[in-house]
Amino acid sequence: MSARSRMRLFAALGVVVALGVAGCGAETTDDAASSTAAPTTPATSRTLETDQCLAEAPQGRIDRAAHDLAFRKGFMRVAVVGPDNTTCYEFARWGPAQPDVPPDSLLFVFKGAGTDGAQLEFLIGELTGGVLPNIGTVRPKVGPLTAPINAQVGVSAGGAYHHSAVCALTITAMSDDRAAGSFVCPTAALTDANPIAPDDAVPYDADESSSSAPPPPPPPAPGTTLPPTTSTTTPGPPATVSFSGWFDIRP
Repeated sequence: MSARSRMRLFAALGVVVALGVAGCGAETTDDAASSTAAPTTPATSRTLETDQCLAEAPQGRIDRAAHDLAFRKGFMRVAVVGPDNTTCYEFARWGPAQPDVPPDSLLFVFKGAGTDGAQLEFLIGELTGGVLPNIGTVRPKVGPLTAPINAQVGVSAGGAYHHSAVCALTITAMSDDRAAGSFVCPTAALTDANPIAPDDAVPYDADESSSSAPPPPPPPAPGTTLPPTTSTTTPGPPATVSFSGWFDIRP
């Protein structure tokens, strides 16, 4: 699914964002992740010790048919590894319970305070092995899922959104009672379009001929000595990082 498609998806959830942010005061805990939750869990996040992002995902049943999936509570933990530091984040399960994004993807969304959050997406065919759904009483068979599949992961933290289209996702549970897995993304690039904080404003849509824009300053006269300039640029987010982490979500 393209970045713009994801942005439209999140724009439609704008009202939910407002409700979620209003309730983000409490920290997420493992106990809270396993308790009964409303159809949309309030957006929460916290930072953890790095080893908590590197733990093994829980094991469970894997139903490769990929039907009747709906998850309302749980979390994702992701370590964002930059040039100088590693930060482990936890984000709560958020958004629609059903992860289906027509025509062919499953998208799991996790949200923190403000614009912080993460999403994990993969093609349904990666889970089903390309097998067609049940036809009448005939249930096509596919072998066990024994190898990682490809997934996309995006993380928004500290005002920066990094995205990787090539991640190794090891699914350890995927059925109507639990979904879990771990992932590794060797390289994630800094991206302007942030689906956690969608903004369809396009600068070049503005009328460039508008008279409201101030005229450019005149060039300096020949022989004029210009004063030295002082750079005020502050270091920004790294252009690339890497991700590793896991998720555990329930109905």
